[in-house]
Amino acid sequence: MVDGSNDGPPARSWTGSTDDLEQVLRLAAGPITVQDATGRLIYANQAAARQVGFASAEEFLAAPIEEVVARYDLIDEAGRPMAFDALPGRRALRGEPEPAAIVGFRLAGDPNPHWSVIQATAVTEDGRVRFVINAFQDITRLKDTEDRLRVLADAGAILADSVDYPSTLQSLAELVVPRLADWCVVDIVEPSGLRRVAVAHPDPRKRALAEEIQRRYPSDPDRPGGVGDVIRTGRTQLISRVSDEMLVAAARDDTHLDLIRGLGLRSAAIVPLIARGQVLGAITLAGESGHIFEEAELPYLEDLARRAAVAVDNARLLHEAKEAIRLRDDFLAMASHDMRTPLQAILANIQLAARRLGREDADGAQREAMRDNLAHAERSTGRLALLVGDLLDVAMLRSGHSLNLERSEVDLAGLVRRVVADHQAATRIHRIEVTVAPDLSITTDPVRLERVLDNLVGNAVKYSPDGGEIVVDVTATDGSVAVAVRDQGIGIPVSDLASIFEPYRRGSNAATLRGIGLGLSGSRDVIRELGGELTVESTEGEGSVFTARLPR
Repeated sequence: MVDGSNDGPPARSWTGSTDDLEQVLRLAAGPITVQDATGRLIYANQAAARQVGFASAEEFLAAPIEEVVARYDLIDEAGRPMAFDALPGRRALRGEPEPAAIVGFRLAGDPNPHWSVIQATAVTEDGRVRFVINAFQDITRLKDTEDRLRVLADAGAILADSVDYPSTLQSLAELVVPRLADWCVVDIVEPSGLRRVAVAHPDPRKRALAEEIQRRYPSDPDRPGGVGDVIRTGRTQLISRVSDEMLVAAARDDTHLDLIRGLGLRSAAIVPLIARGQVLGAITLAGESGHIFEEAELPYLEDLARRAAVAVDNARLLHEAKEAIRLRDDFLAMASHDMRTPLQAILANIQLAARRLGREDADGAQREAMRDNLAHAERSTGRLALLVGDLLDVAMLRSGHSLNLERSEVDLAGLVRRVVADHQAATRIHRIEVTVAPDLSITTDPVRLERVLDNLVGNAVKYSPDGGEIVVDVTATDGSVAVAVRDQGIGIPVSDLASIFEPYRRGSNAATLRGIGLGLSGSRDVIRELGGELTVESTEGEGSVFTARLPR
């Protein structure tokens, strides 16, 4: 902080000639003015004239004081308006002590003030003030540096509260405007594309214009130039002077051109938001008449962008961590439920079989019932083993390891029919049809393929809660086979199709149906390990077709 509380040097008696004094002042490099005892300006050097917008010292001295004062607004160090009589020279004429101050001069049409430390020295003769010499020390660069450091400090406080990063970035944009720029826009890269999360400008009408442009002509990261180039390359783009030719090149049509001309852009800097080597988006700072961006400002702007990027990255990581914990808890709850069901069936059937076995008078019918109980227990144990195997495979693949496949020749027709028979026995409202050529064999891992088919047929039953027909169609060519499972269930919304094979993801219309969202993800990973591919076609409300293709 610049200290403006210095007491000026004491008044001194002048013993030389006026000509000598003028020669000393003329040789001074900084702005200097001299007032007589009435406050009238009687001398100014060239630097002082330029400071207030005059071409020469003579022109400055010839101008009426009203014209001089009208050329600029005076502000104090806090940015408040400052009265003309509060200037150090006026105070020195009144014999007041401490005739030094930091003063800002904001010339008409220039939003950026020029700052000076003004030191006023009274020259007396016989105890009376004859002249006051005003010496100006330009501290504009120092004040700019101070303001920028203050912006970084304030930005740090804002970005520290970055749980909801869109609102945080809006607060950052409003901090930056108008201290660093007339415009601040922040775009973030999301899976669905480029999302504008913040827009700031002092004029609400221009802010509304920018929002209308974004609504009618959304940002396109694939479009050459501007934000798209910065996000693709990760390099800052500086446009010190925005020409109309640039606007014409950027416009998509005549209406777009008229709208962006209305923004009044004259200078711009587009800075990437980079964290952990990844471009998360871009912050665009733009100036109108007063803000012109130069190369020297880029390190500062990039530092500000880095801080914003780290805040966005931290917020996303926090969100992902919370989501992972939620998914883990959901997974454990659902997995325990899914495991409990076959375990209860196993226990119940074994208990029934044990009681029947303990009866001394057990006849043939009771022995047959016992065999049914044990067969049910065996099937339930198999389903439990499939579920545990699925979870182990998913854990193995998620940790980056390949599966230890045990390939052998498999009767695909028999395998499909066995899986279908198990599911048909468990449902009374579905009819599961199989179309498969007999004696169709392939070389694969039979245990894992059975798990995938069990999952696909099980999903077809689960997501057809009103029953209906399910068709499992097996076709073969010389080099491959395809197993298609077709249902007439709830289907998958178009917006969910692209992510349906991601872990823990299910169709948004399946919220009322139990499931942990790992089956399809794990099945696709297993099919890929087997050298094939799993795909889906679906229409919401009409059903889905999942097709597993495998090499022979």
